[in-house]
Amino acid sequence: MRVRGIHHIGVVVRDAQAVARTLRDALGLEVQHWEDYGPGVLRIGFVPVAGTLVELIQPLADDFNRRWLDEHGEGIQHVALQVDDIEDAMRWLRARGVELREANPRPGAGNTLIAFLAQPLVEGLLVELTQPLQDGP
Repeated sequence: MRVRGIHHIGVVVRDAQAVARTLRDALGLEVQHWEDYGPGVLRIGFVPVAGTLVELIQPLADDFNRRWLDEHGEGIQHVALQVDDIEDAMRWLRARGVELREANPRPGAGNTLIAFLAQPLVEGLLVELTQPLQDGP
């Protein structure tokens, strides 16, 4: 498995539009791409910052992200590590005894394939594997 770098940092928020305005007004950062993921499950905005994306995640339905927000509050939820071949990376991790939440990669926001490690490597911080497909944000 080869980790190319950090693809994005996932930040769970109550109101992605409000956070986007704050990032624009305070830091001059703009959302590059908005996406209704699910649809109707999440509102997602991608903010590019020096080669890494900040993913604003607003839960719209009662799902894992809503429960995370209720339990942990707003803030960083996960770090997404970019890999070239997510299926190979998943096999590599399983061979080392690392459990994954998914048996197979699934479609992610921003035209990606994703899979999450089952347990946080650090308390309160999830790790996601991300394989970008063509034409992502």
